[in-house]
Formats: sequence, structure tokens, C-alpha cells
Amino acid sequence: MRTLQWALPFVSLVSICAAEKSSQILPSTFKPPQVFKNVDLVRTINLEKGYPRETINVIIENVDKKPQSEYYLPFDGATIPKIGGFEAKDKNDAAKGTFPVEVVEVDTKR
Repeated sequence: MRTLQWALPFVSLVSICAAEKSSQILPSTFKPPQVFKNVDLVRTINLEKGYPRETINVIIENVDKKPQSEYYLPFDGATIPKIGGFEAKDKNDAAKGTFPVEVVEVDTKR
């Protein structure tokens, strides 16, 4: 099992604007596979500038026997337009750069 440390800061959805509509809409019955365990979560709010900057660091562990390629992080629909950006990376291997991030929606009308 490999433990990944994800940095999920407040700025820039890697090449996807938070205000854009998702190209993928999941059914209301969607439930992410239970293949990760959140080992640690640290939330920091920085008020040093004229705007708040919130950073959430999550250490996740793959508890499945197979490698995984998707990790779902839920946000309330009203929060998404307020996010200035979003970035996910493995802090133990900065050379890898950032992971691709995609905004998806859940269809609550079905």
C-alpha cells in the first residue's frame, strides 16, 4: 500500500476554472468506491492578506489491493463558484507535478 499526501489549496483548478460547468454529470445514486482511507487531515486558514486563503492537506491511503486513479473530494454546490482554484499533488514526490483535476457534478434531479 502506498500513502499519498495530497495538498488541496485554495488556488487554481488545474487548468479547469471552478465556475465552468462539468463535462461529466454523475447520477444521484453515485457513491465513490470505498478504496481510500483518510489517514490525516489538516485545515489551515491564512488571513495575512486582504482575502482568506484556505489550505487542506489530506494524507490518504489506498486500502484496496489494486492501484487507484480516482479520489473524490465532495464540495457543496454553493461552494464551487467561491473556489479560486484547486491543486492536487504528492508532496513526497514533487517532481511528479500536479495530478489532473476534473470537476464533476451529481445530478440531484434524477
